[in-house]
Amino acid sequence: MNLKSSLKLLRPLHGTHGNAGAKTGKELMLYLLNAFPLNWSAESLEKLSAFVRRMGKIEPFFEGHVERVCFYALNFGKFIGLSERELRQLYLAAFFHDAGKVSLPPEILRKNGPLAPEEFKIIESHPTQGAKLCLMFGPLEEISSLVALHHEKLDGTGYPNGLTGKDIPLLARILAIIEIYDALRSERCYKGAFSLQKSLEILRAEVLAGHLDRELVYEFVRFGQSHVGHPEILKEDFFRAEKESATLSAVRAESDIATGSVESSGSEVQERPVTVLVAEDDPDQLEIIKTILSQNRYRVMVAADGEEAMKQLAQEPVDIALLDIMMPKMSGLEVCRKIRKDPRQANIYVILLTALAGAEERVGGLELGANDYIIKPFYLPDFSARIRVGEKLIHERRNMEKRAAEDPLTGLYNQRMFEERLRHEFERAKRYGRPLSLMMIDIDDFKQVNDQYGHHWGDAVLREIARILKEKTRKSDILVRYGGDEFTLMLPEASIAVALQTADKLRTEIKAAIFRPDSGPSFSVTVSVGVSSTLAGNYKDGAAFLHDADAALYRAKRKGKNRVESRVNDEDAAAS
Repeated sequence: MNLKSSLKLLRPLHGTHGNAGAKTGKELMLYLLNAFPLNWSAESLEKLSAFVRRMGKIEPFFEGHVERVCFYALNFGKFIGLSERELRQLYLAAFFHDAGKVSLPPEILRKNGPLAPEEFKIIESHPTQGAKLCLMFGPLEEISSLVALHHEKLDGTGYPNGLTGKDIPLLARILAIIEIYDALRSERCYKGAFSLQKSLEILRAEVLAGHLDRELVYEFVRFGQSHVGHPEILKEDFFRAEKESATLSAVRAESDIATGSVESSGSEVQERPVTVLVAEDDPDQLEIIKTILSQNRYRVMVAADGEEAMKQLAQEPVDIALLDIMMPKMSGLEVCRKIRKDPRQANIYVILLTALAGAEERVGGLELGANDYIIKPFYLPDFSARIRVGEKLIHERRNMEKRAAEDPLTGLYNQRMFEERLRHEFERAKRYGRPLSLMMIDIDDFKQVNDQYGHHWGDAVLREIARILKEKTRKSDILVRYGGDEFTLMLPEASIAVALQTADKLRTEIKAAIFRPDSGPSFSVTVSVGVSSTLAGNYKDGAAFLHDADAALYRAKRKGKNRVESRVNDEDAAAS
């Protein structure tokens, strides 16, 4: 694990996707209004909406930059404990920090190469222009100074006023860090996206040069690794270039070892991870959500629109569907409706992700069968908590299904589960022409064990036989306590010859088991086994397949017990 992977929360929040999923401005407007509703007049809202549409056209990567900076402002602000008023001001300032660029010449904003001194002078005017625009909208007056000062530097070399130290407001110092970090990580007309490691190195250099607030940068890095990072990265060495390499090398080595041990020792835990389908047409939002879910060990599938989501749902089982309402081709609401109409998908936990904050949209989604909704921009702990609620319900349902499908005495599947698996495995074997063998196993004279030694010893025999069967069969085999003293064993991809050989080995192992009651002599038991195979008979369905194995079992009983029989045995005997 390197520095990049240890700060996963910071990793995806960058604009390497350009403006591929650009909206008409409606969703960007909702992104503004949802987080901190203000008292806008109808006239002001109309003007603001028109202005936000203009903002979205400033430069190709502008919308993604605004959404990500707002995401940082909301989540980092809460992380460091800003008051509600400070959080609102920081968020709104993040939204409008580059608003002044609407007044600048597009040819300068979109220039691919370095800016000439006179062109950079024009760029330097955008904070002042943005502050003036904020003053035009009443509710935004309180953030005009933050917009004006977000390019100031602690040593006085920033613009437009050359302020120093604490003369720069706290929120402006925070906004400077967020804005610089995202600009480094984002693709722009004049540069590609920098790596996480290089971006953090530049932030550190800015601190050492006296441009950025040291403590705030420290907290920002701590915010980035708060869920999965390594605390050693946050020592003061992070800001000392000459010691950085040795410190990080040690951290990476230790992290790699830890990660490897988790992966190798956690195979049982990861056997059935919760699968989350994320359907989101905004590539930046999709990458953010995917990384948040992946670091929590969910199995994540992604879709860029509703039609793709439906294809994914048809191909693989999904536990949680996280659906953006506003998507091309098919909306999230329509996907939700189709999910709820399909009995095979009845247990999917559906969460709607939306910038539409109105009660009508929320109620409409819930009436269609959605379990929950998350409003953009989302607060990370809230997002994670809602996902965990779905995960908890999924695990509870799985446990109930497991208990319903499990024989409590032996821990094997019960007859109900056997019937489901038999139908599935039989259809698969017939469709692809693959072998499937089936054993019916019955304990000989089991009633005598109960009568002579008591039912508790009868239970002990059943448990021991179940243990032997589990221990001596493959993980892919399907083992069931069929009822009373009978077991069944399905062997996918096993020919009749392999099944007969396996059955005889199991019969021998069971016969060798010795039971020693507290009083009375020790005893052993034997079993009779009937075997059938899909390649040895032309069965119309699973019931006929099972009947053949059962008939073979009763032949074994009639021929003296403690033996294995099958149709093949019978046919060979008749031929001779």
